[in-house]
Amino acid sequence: MRQVFKDILEPFSYLIYAVSFFIMLNKGLPRIKKILFIYYLISIPLISVGVLTKNMIVNHVVYNVFFFITICILSFYFKSVIFDKTRRSIINVVLFINVFLFAIYDLLKGGLSDINTFSYAVTYLSILIYALLYFEHLIRNVNELNLLLQFDFYLVSGYLLYFFSCFFIILFYDNVEIEERAVLWSLQNVILFLSSILTISGSLWIHHRKKFI
Repeated sequence: MRQVFKDILEPFSYLIYAVSFFIMLNKGLPRIKKILFIYYLISIPLISVGVLTKNMIVNHVVYNVFFFITICILSFYFKSVIFDKTRRSIINVVLFINVFLFAIYDLLKGGLSDINTFSYAVTYLSILIYALLYFEHLIRNVNELNLLLQFDFYLVSGYLLYFFSCFFIILFYDNVEIEERAVLWSLQNVILFLSSILTISGSLWIHHRKKFI
Protein backbone atom coordinates (compact mmCIF):
# COMPACT_ATOMS: atom_id res chain seq x y z
CA MET A 1 0.00 0.00 0.00
CA ARG A 2 2.87 2.38 0.79
CA GLN A 3 4.29 1.80 -2.68
CA VAL A 4 0.93 2.74 -4.19
CA PHE A 5 0.88 6.09 -2.38
CA LYS A 6 4.53 6.80 -3.16
CA ASP A 7 4.78 5.66 -6.80
CA ILE A 8 1.45 4.79 -8.43
CA LEU A 9 -0.85 7.51 -7.12
CA GLU A 10 1.00 10.37 -8.81
CA PRO A 11 0.77 9.22 -12.48
CA PHE A 12 -2.75 7.92 -11.78
CA SER A 13 -3.76 11.41 -10.62
CA TYR A 14 -2.45 12.88 -13.87
CA LEU A 15 -4.53 10.30 -15.72
CA ILE A 16 -7.60 11.59 -13.87
CA TYR A 17 -6.70 15.14 -14.87
CA ALA A 18 -6.37 14.05 -18.50
CA VAL A 19 -9.78 12.36 -18.36
CA SER A 20 -11.24 15.57 -16.88
CA PHE A 21 -10.09 17.54 -19.91
CA PHE A 22 -11.19 14.78 -22.28
CA ILE A 23 -14.73 14.99 -20.88
CA MET A 24 -14.73 18.73 -21.62
CA LEU A 25 -13.30 18.47 -25.16
CA ASN A 26 -16.73 18.45 -26.83
CA LYS A 27 -17.59 21.69 -24.99
CA GLY A 28 -15.34 23.67 -27.30
CA LEU A 29 -12.24 24.03 -25.14
CA PRO A 30 -9.89 26.91 -26.07
CA ARG A 31 -6.39 26.12 -27.30
CA ILE A 32 -4.68 26.52 -23.93
CA LYS A 33 -6.91 23.87 -22.35
CA LYS A 34 -6.22 21.52 -25.24
CA ILE A 35 -2.52 22.10 -24.52
CA LEU A 36 -3.20 21.29 -20.86
CA PHE A 37 -4.91 18.07 -21.96
CA ILE A 38 -1.79 17.11 -23.94
CA TYR A 39 0.39 18.16 -20.99
CA TYR A 40 -1.41 15.76 -18.67
CA LEU A 41 -1.31 12.97 -21.24
CA ILE A 42 2.47 13.40 -21.52
CA SER A 43 2.78 13.65 -17.74
CA ILE A 44 1.49 10.10 -17.25
CA PRO A 45 4.38 8.22 -18.93
CA LEU A 46 6.93 10.90 -17.98
CA ILE A 47 6.19 10.75 -14.26
CA SER A 48 5.83 6.97 -14.43
CA VAL A 49 9.43 6.78 -15.63
CA GLY A 50 10.50 9.20 -12.91
CA VAL A 51 8.92 7.29 -10.01
CA LEU A 52 9.59 3.74 -11.20
CA THR A 53 13.20 4.10 -12.32
CA LYS A 54 15.95 2.81 -10.03
CA ASN A 55 18.33 5.46 -11.40
CA MET A 56 18.17 8.58 -9.22
CA ILE A 57 19.81 10.71 -11.92
CA VAL A 58 16.98 9.85 -14.33
CA ASN A 59 14.48 10.58 -11.56
CA HIS A 60 15.97 14.02 -10.92
CA VAL A 61 16.18 14.92 -14.61
CA VAL A 62 12.54 13.90 -15.16
CA TYR A 63 11.26 15.98 -12.25
CA ASN A 64 13.39 19.03 -13.03
CA VAL A 65 12.16 19.07 -16.63
CA PHE A 66 8.60 18.37 -15.50
CA PHE A 67 8.57 21.28 -13.05
CA PHE A 68 9.91 23.65 -15.70
CA ILE A 69 7.26 22.57 -18.21
CA THR A 70 4.60 22.88 -15.49
CA ILE A 71 5.38 26.48 -14.55
CA CYS A 72 5.54 27.52 -18.21
CA ILE A 73 2.25 25.92 -19.24
CA LEU A 74 0.35 26.96 -16.12
CA SER A 75 1.65 30.52 -16.46
CA PHE A 76 0.14 30.73 -19.94
CA TYR A 77 -3.04 29.08 -18.70
CA PHE A 78 -3.58 31.63 -15.95
CA LYS A 79 -2.87 34.47 -18.37
CA SER A 80 -5.72 33.08 -20.48
CA VAL A 81 -8.25 33.27 -17.61
CA ILE A 82 -7.06 36.53 -16.03
CA PHE A 83 -7.58 39.58 -18.22
CA ASP A 84 -6.45 42.38 -15.91
CA LYS A 85 -3.22 43.96 -17.19
CA THR A 86 -1.65 44.31 -13.74
CA ARG A 87 -2.30 40.69 -12.77
CA ARG A 88 -1.00 39.45 -16.12
CA SER A 89 2.16 41.51 -15.56
CA ILE A 90 2.60 39.81 -12.19
CA ILE A 91 2.35 36.43 -13.93
CA ASN A 92 5.02 37.52 -16.43
CA VAL A 93 7.37 38.56 -13.61
CA VAL A 94 6.79 35.32 -11.68
CA LEU A 95 7.40 33.25 -14.82
CA PHE A 96 10.64 35.14 -15.49
CA ILE A 97 11.83 34.40 -11.93
CA ASN A 98 11.13 30.69 -12.43
CA VAL A 99 12.92 30.57 -15.78
CA PHE A 100 15.87 32.44 -14.27
CA LEU A 101 16.11 29.99 -11.34
CA PHE A 102 15.84 27.03 -13.71
CA ALA A 103 18.69 28.40 -15.82
CA ILE A 104 20.89 29.08 -12.77
CA TYR A 105 20.23 26.04 -10.59
CA ASP A 106 19.28 23.35 -13.12
CA LEU A 107 21.32 24.24 -16.19
CA LEU A 108 24.39 26.14 -15.00
CA LYS A 109 25.04 25.43 -11.32
CA GLY A 110 23.83 21.99 -10.36
CA GLY A 111 22.70 20.42 -13.59
CA LEU A 112 19.46 18.58 -14.26
CA SER A 113 20.72 15.61 -12.25
CA ASP A 114 20.44 17.49 -8.93
CA ILE A 115 17.26 18.30 -7.01
CA ASN A 116 16.95 21.85 -5.73
CA THR A 117 14.05 22.11 -3.31
CA PHE A 118 14.31 25.90 -3.29
CA SER A 119 13.37 26.00 -6.98
CA TYR A 120 10.51 23.58 -6.33
CA ALA A 121 9.26 25.75 -3.47
CA VAL A 122 9.31 28.79 -5.75
CA THR A 123 7.32 26.89 -8.38
CA TYR A 124 4.70 25.82 -5.82
CA LEU A 125 4.48 29.35 -4.44
CA SER A 126 4.21 30.79 -7.96
CA ILE A 127 1.20 28.68 -8.90
CA LEU A 128 -0.34 29.38 -5.50
CA ILE A 129 -0.02 33.10 -6.30
CA TYR A 130 -1.63 32.49 -9.71
CA ALA A 131 -4.58 30.71 -8.10
CA LEU A 132 -5.07 33.51 -5.56
CA LEU A 133 -4.91 36.08 -8.37
CA TYR A 134 -7.60 34.10 -10.22
CA PHE A 135 -9.98 34.05 -7.25
CA GLU A 136 -9.29 37.69 -6.47
CA HIS A 137 -10.09 38.41 -10.12
CA LEU A 138 -13.38 36.47 -9.76
CA ILE A 139 -14.38 38.42 -6.66
CA ARG A 140 -13.69 41.77 -8.32
CA ASN A 141 -15.54 40.82 -11.50
CA VAL A 142 -18.72 39.22 -10.21
CA ASN A 143 -21.25 38.47 -12.95
CA GLU A 144 -24.29 36.28 -13.46
CA LEU A 145 -22.34 33.25 -14.64
CA ASN A 146 -22.84 30.15 -12.51
CA LEU A 147 -19.41 29.28 -11.10
CA LEU A 148 -20.49 25.67 -10.62
CA LEU A 149 -20.75 25.40 -14.41
CA GLN A 150 -17.30 26.89 -15.00
CA PHE A 151 -14.56 24.29 -15.51
CA ASP A 152 -11.85 26.83 -14.61
CA PHE A 153 -13.37 27.19 -11.14
CA TYR A 154 -12.90 23.48 -10.35
CA LEU A 155 -9.49 23.30 -12.03
CA VAL A 156 -8.06 26.28 -10.15
CA SER A 157 -9.65 25.12 -6.89
CA GLY A 158 -7.76 21.85 -7.31
CA TYR A 159 -4.55 23.73 -8.05
CA LEU A 160 -5.04 25.88 -4.95
CA LEU A 161 -5.50 22.80 -2.77
CA TYR A 162 -2.45 21.03 -4.19
CA PHE A 163 0.11 23.81 -4.51
CA PHE A 164 -0.82 25.45 -1.20
CA SER A 165 -0.21 22.15 0.59
CA CYS A 166 2.93 21.28 -1.35
CA PHE A 167 4.54 24.65 -0.68
CA PHE A 168 4.53 23.92 3.05
CA ILE A 169 5.51 20.27 2.58
CA ILE A 170 8.59 21.14 0.51
CA LEU A 171 9.78 23.56 3.22
CA PHE A 172 10.38 20.58 5.54
CA TYR A 173 11.65 18.16 2.87
CA ASP A 174 15.39 18.79 3.35
CA ASN A 175 15.13 18.76 7.15
CA VAL A 176 13.80 15.23 7.66
CA GLU A 177 15.21 11.73 7.36
CA ILE A 178 14.98 9.66 4.17
CA GLU A 179 12.10 7.55 5.52
CA GLU A 180 10.17 10.66 6.50
CA ARG A 181 10.73 12.13 3.04
CA ALA A 182 8.93 9.12 1.58
CA VAL A 183 5.99 9.86 3.90
CA LEU A 184 5.95 13.52 2.83
CA TRP A 185 6.05 12.51 -0.84
CA SER A 186 3.17 10.09 -0.29
CA LEU A 187 1.17 12.81 1.45
CA GLN A 188 1.84 15.12 -1.47
CA ASN A 189 0.55 12.47 -3.87
CA VAL A 190 -2.61 12.00 -1.81
CA ILE A 191 -3.29 15.73 -2.03
CA LEU A 192 -2.62 15.62 -5.80
CA PHE A 193 -5.14 12.78 -6.07
CA LEU A 194 -7.74 14.80 -4.13
CA SER A 195 -7.17 17.81 -6.40
CA SER A 196 -7.65 15.63 -9.48
CA ILE A 197 -10.86 14.19 -8.00
CA LEU A 198 -12.11 17.73 -7.41
CA THR A 199 -11.38 18.61 -11.03
CA ILE A 200 -12.98 15.55 -12.59
CA SER A 201 -16.03 15.96 -10.30
CA GLY A 202 -16.44 19.44 -11.76
CA SER A 203 -16.13 18.26 -15.35
CA LEU A 204 -18.64 15.45 -14.76
CA TRP A 205 -21.07 17.85 -13.09
CA ILE A 206 -20.79 20.35 -15.96
CA HIS A 207 -21.20 17.57 -18.52
CA HIS A 208 -24.29 16.30 -16.67
CA ARG A 209 -25.89 19.71 -16.21
CA LYS A 210 -25.30 20.97 -19.74
CA LYS A 211 -27.08 17.97 -21.20
CA PHE A 212 -30.27 19.44 -19.73
CA ILE A 213 -29.69 23.06 -20.74
